[in-house]
Amino acid sequence: MKFTKAVITLALLTLPFSSIASAHPGRTDSNGGHTCRTNCAKWGLKNGEYHYHNGSGASGFFIGVDIPKNEPTPSTSDVEEIIPYGHVKVTLPTFKVYINYKTGASDAQNSTLEYPFFLYNDIIYAPLNYDMCSTLTIENTWSNEVGLSLRKTDTEIGEGVHFQRIESSSTQPTKMYAHLPTFNIFVNDVWVDNENEEYPFLVYKDVTYYPMTWHLNSKFGLTTALKDNRFDIFK
Repeated sequence: MKFTKAVITLALLTLPFSSIASAHPGRTDSNGGHTCRTNCAKWGLKNGEYHYHNGSGASGFFIGVDIPKNEPTPSTSDVEEIIPYGHVKVTLPTFKVYINYKTGASDAQNSTLEYPFFLYNDIIYAPLNYDMCSTLTIENTWSNEVGLSLRKTDTEIGEGVHFQRIESSSTQPTKMYAHLPTFNIFVNDVWVDNENEEYPFLVYKDVTYYPMTWHLNSKFGLTTALKDNRFDIFK
C-alpha cells in the first residue's frame, strides 16, 4: 500500500502536536523506521516491534498507518538493456570454430581472444585483424582516401596465427556492442553498400568484422559449414 505526500502530510496534521513533540527518540534506518528496545509500552509498542517514524526528519511515529517496511526492488532481468546509440548487440557463439583444423592443432578460447568471433542476426562474424587475415589469406589494406580494401589472395600473408580450433565459452560478456563503420569498404575492388546490407560489416573494438555469408566467403575463396555444434572454415 503506497501513500502520497499529501496523505502523509494529512496524517501529520491530524496527530496531536504533543504526541509528535514527545515521541520517543532513536535513529531510523534507511526505511525510515527502527525496532523498539526501551520503554516500548510507554509509546504504545511491544518490545522488539518495528515501527516507522515520519519521513520529514522530525521525531514522532505514525500509528495505524501501514507503510511497507521494504519496497520491492526490480530484478536485474526485468531491467531493459540500453544499447548505445548507433550500436547493435552481438554475442559469442556457443559452438566451436575450426579453421582448416587438423588433429593436434593448438586451441584457443574464443572468450579470451581480444578480437573473438561473434554472432549478429545468427550470422558468425570474423575479425579482420592482421592475424585472422593472415590465416584466411585476405589481403587487407587501408588508406584515409579510399577506406578499407579487401582482396582474395592465394598467398599466405605472414606467418598466420597458431591456433586452428577456437573453443566456445559458456561465459558471455554482459555487454558486447558493435557499430557500422564510418569509412568505405571495397571487396575485390567493388564498393560495398554497407548501410543497405542485410548483414553489414561491423566494427568492434576498432577492428572491422566481416559477416561470413556464403556470397562473401566465395569472394574470399572460403567455404564454411555448420554441423554438430561446430563451424568449419576451409580456405
